[in-house]
Amino acid sequence: MKRPAPVRLLFTIPLVVIVLFMAACVPMPIQAAPTAPIAVIGTAPSKVGPGSPSIVDMTTRTAGASPTVATWQYISGAEAFNSKLDARLLSIFDARGGGRHEPAALPATPGALLADGVSVIHGIVLATGSVVGSRFMQTTMNGGVRTARIDEITYEDLGTGVVSGSATLIHPAMTGTLRTILGEAIGHPPPTQPPAAVSDAELLTAVAFTSSGDLSVTVHRDPGTGADLPDTVTVVLNADATDDVISPAGQALRTAVIADAPFNAPSPAPGGLAHINCDLVACAALTYDDGPNAQTTRLLGILEKHKVFATFFQQGGYVRANPGVAKAVAAAGHTIANHTMSHPYLTKLAPASIQGEVRGAQDAIEKATGVVPAYMRPPYGASNTTVAASVGLPQIIWDVDSLDWQSKNKAVFLPRIMGLVKPGSVILLHDVHASTVDGQDQLITQLKGKGFYLVTLPQLFAGIELKAGASYKCRGAAPGCVAGR
Repeated sequence: MKRPAPVRLLFTIPLVVIVLFMAACVPMPIQAAPTAPIAVIGTAPSKVGPGSPSIVDMTTRTAGASPTVATWQYISGAEAFNSKLDARLLSIFDARGGGRHEPAALPATPGALLADGVSVIHGIVLATGSVVGSRFMQTTMNGGVRTARIDEITYEDLGTGVVSGSATLIHPAMTGTLRTILGEAIGHPPPTQPPAAVSDAELLTAVAFTSSGDLSVTVHRDPGTGADLPDTVTVVLNADATDDVISPAGQALRTAVIADAPFNAPSPAPGGLAHINCDLVACAALTYDDGPNAQTTRLLGILEKHKVFATFFQQGGYVRANPGVAKAVAAAGHTIANHTMSHPYLTKLAPASIQGEVRGAQDAIEKATGVVPAYMRPPYGASNTTVAASVGLPQIIWDVDSLDWQSKNKAVFLPRIMGLVKPGSVILLHDVHASTVDGQDQLITQLKGKGFYLVTLPQLFAGIELKAGASYKCRGAAPGCVAGR
């Protein structure tokens, strides 16, 4: 099933409203009478207004003959909304896998419905005031036959966190009338007695107002019998003829939806701090040691081209020599971390000297960039209990050593990285070598093509308390890594 493009419908007050987009079919039009009919089969309303949220598109899948595949959309800066979506997706993946989901690095999700497995499609469909609406579709297929389907629109007030469904647009006492109209519109006779097969909550999961005030209801089941329909059907009901069907909240919304009021979008998170759940998708962190220098400047251009954010472990001495480059790294949204002042073996130093090396780099980086580093990396990865007790910051090591400094040949270090990287990896590179920077365009392309999301350390370790002095080299269930949830 091809993933539908999101539709945004804007209105002026933070009330529940629904706007749908068709998921799998092109409905057949009904010839309109000279006077406006009560209902016609049509398409779901589509209207784009000002102030649209900053959307982040995501996708992941599991392996096997019956995979779970999901595509969804985050709203940048809406952390509570994004976290609720994460929880729902993780519950699906956990249930399908029979335990804790561990992300896999796999190529991009196919556009068509699976013949066997579960497909999830989520998209933002409304944004107005402080409210966003989203459509969540989950389809289970076995042997090419659909065996289960969920299709619902929910709306969340980002200010209060209150989530509502679409049935609030309809007056509870008028659902019988609505059933009759829907049944006649799709060509099925109205029920002769109150139906029990499909509840109001099941029927009214996909309701919307068009820009002219008509009511749009998308159904998957017969309103009378509850039997599955062969195709999704959207019924557009004449506003005048259905005035009594709308609830008081819906009546207010019908007027508000025409206004195109802008969405009060949350401030988008900086690129290197944007929401991503590395328990859900395959992440890898690119980290670069020993800069900043002229090669760092060239590297920034490559990262910008690919819209990738990385972590730079910078030496205090080079920061003092190249403060403008260090500042450019921070300004571009990358994470800057501490790689000591002069790159000594910390294991050979007394505690006071270790502290001086770390403190000197902290001061130099903060002076040049305004950033106070939250991580440090001991030169050569050399650490012991004395170092751990002295550095005052979490020590970030690595689980993928490119050895780029050794070969200085991308034909050597790129295959090495690709053979070692796994979901949750920290990749060690050095931005002081031209040969390393020469290989970054190709490396990023290969990692993305394999299904990795490239993240900064704050993104990789989000939700994990990193303790000062402790060492961390990767995230996940692999030996030596730190578990997430």
